Amino acid sequence: MAQQEALFAALGDEVRLQVLEALDRGPWALEALAESLGLAAEAVQAHLEVLAGCGLAARGPAGWALADGGRSAVKGLAQTLRPRRYTPPAEGESVLEKKKLYVLTGFLGSGKTTVLLHLLRGMEGKRIGIIQNEFGKLSIDGEILRRDGITMTEISRGSIFCSCLKLNFVQALAEMGQQDLEYVFVESSGLADPSNIEEILEAVKVLAGDVYELKGVLCLIDGEQFLEQLSDVATVDRQLAHCHLAIVNKADLIDEEQLGRVLEAIRGVNPRCAVQVCANGAVDFSFLEEDLMALQWAGCEDSLNSPDNKPKTLSLTAPGVVPKEKLEDFLQAVLPQCYRIKGFFLLEDGWNQVDVVGKRIDYKPAPEKEESHLVFLSKVGIQVIRTIDQAWRERVGLPMKLHN
Repeated sequence: MAQQEALFAALGDEVRLQVLEALDRGPWALEALAESLGLAAEAVQAHLEVLAGCGLAARGPAGWALADGGRSAVKGLAQTLRPRRYTPPAEGESVLEKKKLYVLTGFLGSGKTTVLLHLLRGMEGKRIGIIQNEFGKLSIDGEILRRDGITMTEISRGSIFCSCLKLNFVQALAEMGQQDLEYVFVESSGLADPSNIEEILEAVKVLAGDVYELKGVLCLIDGEQFLEQLSDVATVDRQLAHCHLAIVNKADLIDEEQLGRVLEAIRGVNPRCAVQVCANGAVDFSFLEEDLMALQWAGCEDSLNSPDNKPKTLSLTAPGVVPKEKLEDFLQAVLPQCYRIKGFFLLEDGWNQVDVVGKRIDYKPAPEKEESHLVFLSKVGIQVIRTIDQAWRERVGLPMKLHN
């Protein structure tokens, strides 16, 4: 729990915020930093150790500086903390009702965005906010979800439960907590480990007060791929252990025997959570009226997500029309090295949403985009670059660009 306590301290202390802002300008020797802040070196050292304990600062050859991933959070954190640090409302001031908060987890391609679209259609007229998280730089799911009347924040390039983006997530929740909403849905990335969600909500209280009621963590399960994923990827186990409702999606793609094995495997990891079975993301809305939190199984713990195990993401853009059979051949060559491939492409029959999960490649009609693009989440790090480049040249042979 030391990391949790350090995070709260960093969020709630004015001096530590000043230290963060100073580190955002570059590395400092301890004595120079103390002098610039008008504080004793011993006091600044103590603050720096707290910041280091929650992954925000680190000491290197040039002195103290922001840790990897810290820089992106500091400016937003400063803008949020100074004007918005929570103070209780004065007597007679109106208080917003708590937002009902649901967190959607589930491995890559399990159907989180499809389920969320189903919920949005069925909850039309409700005041809803969405925080959407993707590992890649390009927001594919955000484009699918964006619609009138929905308040949405996107956080990309990592997991919101990792130290590299955790403060961005806290900030986004705090800002959304000040809006007049009834429900907030968080769609986490497919490799996200939500084990520390309670810790994050405690940090939100420092900024915004007690504005959320956590109603449950929902874990989407790809009935077709789950048994293989559970044995291969540690975060799949964590997602299931920390959920309150497991939703077995894509039941139309498996038989009763495999469904039975999936349900048995679920109970082997989480014997308490509620379970639903559905196809095409058509989840039953009854969970909105249930006390899912009474089904808590695993307690709060450190997330497995860290800057060290953050997977490599790449995007590909291409002009013009690409024949579908050539794109399919290219994807078949690349998919063994990728957790997930998704995007939008202009094919001979028009614009398509392209979604690759396991060995399955799906196409759906999509609105027109500025250019064709795909996002790749690599299993093999930067080695996938050579595979993508070679497969494209050999199988498609048209202009394209790769982007980090």
